[in-house]
Amino acid sequence: MKHPFITCILLLILTLYSCKPGDFGDINTNPNMPKRPYTGYLITNILRDMASTIVGSSGNLMREAPLYSQHLAEMTYQREGVYVRGNWDYGYYQGALNDLQVVITTNSDPAKKLEASSFGSNANQLAIARIIRAYFFLHMTDRWGDIPYKDALKGSDNLTPAYDKQQDIYTDLFKELKEAATQFDGGANVKGDILFGGDPTRWKKFANTMRLVMGLRLSKIDAVKGKAAFNAALADGVILDNKDNVVYNYLAGDQNNENYWSFSWRVDNNPYALSATLVNNLQANNDPRLPKFGDKAGDGLYHGQAYGVINTNFSSMSLLGAAMRKPESPVYFYTAAEVQFALAEAVKLNWIPGTDADAELYYLAGIKASMQQFGVYTDAAYAACIASPGVVYSPAKALELIGTQKWVALFLNGWEAWYEWRRTGFPKLLPPANAQTRDGQIPRRHGYPSREALLNKQHYDEAVQRIGGPDDLSSRVWWDSH
Repeated sequence: MKHPFITCILLLILTLYSCKPGDFGDINTNPNMPKRPYTGYLITNILRDMASTIVGSSGNLMREAPLYSQHLAEMTYQREGVYVRGNWDYGYYQGALNDLQVVITTNSDPAKKLEASSFGSNANQLAIARIIRAYFFLHMTDRWGDIPYKDALKGSDNLTPAYDKQQDIYTDLFKELKEAATQFDGGANVKGDILFGGDPTRWKKFANTMRLVMGLRLSKIDAVKGKAAFNAALADGVILDNKDNVVYNYLAGDQNNENYWSFSWRVDNNPYALSATLVNNLQANNDPRLPKFGDKAGDGLYHGQAYGVINTNFSSMSLLGAAMRKPESPVYFYTAAEVQFALAEAVKLNWIPGTDADAELYYLAGIKASMQQFGVYTDAAYAACIASPGVVYSPAKALELIGTQKWVALFLNGWEAWYEWRRTGFPKLLPPANAQTRDGQIPRRHGYPSREALLNKQHYDEAVQRIGGPDDLSSRVWWDSH
């Protein structure tokens, strides 16, 4: 009897000689692989990834966001709430941004654009892709500062991309968003657009509102440029009504497309509670959003959890509200409330015309829009809240009041709340006693992946030098360097 190993060798030789050189038939053909990029399907998946930048069960540690901004606090395990080091996730480059590049190149390639147009006009697909790409890069640069931008997404052509300065990234994103909003051509709406159903008007307001927010982000580092960008965006049309909010709606009964907090409650044994910071604020101000944001504790009252304190008695605290952790609970990107607060601040900064009376009107409109957004508005509840001493508008404390109410309105949009806290200092947040940062304070940025120091050392070192080093949670990005 032949030895099995010898038999295998003979079979391999016969197989090789039975084929022509380079002829492997269809052995390397994946029957499940599409013959062309289905750009509409890519856009659908990309929009799901975009929602995960705010709440997602991916590896991006979205739990950090509402903990940094002190909307929530941890109970049993003290992890992100005491500020473990946060690194960027290469998944942004390898996932959504790479897919966006496919959408862009496909709709720009004369040989492919005709096929791609079956999912909507090429111009409309390009406009949407550019706006989403800008959103991802803005999110990343606001978290990490200088990042690979112009040299990124080139695959094996450039495995060690340079880190662009955040200032330069902002400049290019302003341009990209402006151009993208004007690129819609009135052609067929984009199939696969589960955010706006292909409505160009909604996409334009999204892009313009992003520019408005970016302009205000520069208030402490480059007020001249920030003011010009803010007013240009405002003139082009931004979100002023809740019906135009940028909101992603998850699906009930679909565990493949459910809100992260619903997923967390199903699989995690460490529920999250409202923070003491938030509960104290809402209670002191008769705020009707408290019952929506959190559940009552076991004693029938609301109690917020302190940071860095282990608490295994879940019934003693107000856990994240059941209404906020349904599978279909929506995720908000930009809202009318945030814009109204931005307008109120712009008046105080003398960026737009107005007096304190105008700033107050914008401020109150922001509170009202937020209550309506969360479905808790009544005339009586609103009146009681804005009459509370901690909410009543005061010209001398206007910026603190505006910043604090914006923070409340941004509940669970933790990254945006954290960015705004870093910029304004409001509300006045205190770090936990056991904060694991270099200076014992709330993080100011995220650190780069450790392997960047090995695989892309020259550009990594240059970026770290620009932020003033070291590469940790206490260093500051460009616009936060005041």
